[in-house]
Amino acid sequence: MNTQEQKVTYKKLLNKAIQANGRKETVFYLNRAAKLKSKIYSKTKTDCYRCNGAGYLRVSLDETKTCLSCYGKGYLIN
Repeated sequence: MNTQEQKVTYKKLLNKAIQANGRKETVFYLNRAAKLKSKIYSKTKTDCYRCNGAGYLRVSLDETKTCLSCYGKGYLIN
């Protein structure tokens, strides 16, 4: 499956979770959607161009600041 098909499947799983009858069925769909979401975003992440994936910028030897381009995550989502 390519990324576009995975996004469509992810949306379908979320809709099924909303329409589910019981707690177990809802949790089942949400867990499958979470696994699929992690696959989607692992393919679309790229390292931040300012901090090179560290999540912070070194100002001096004793001080660091959070990178505001990626908000401290270290990656950007395309």
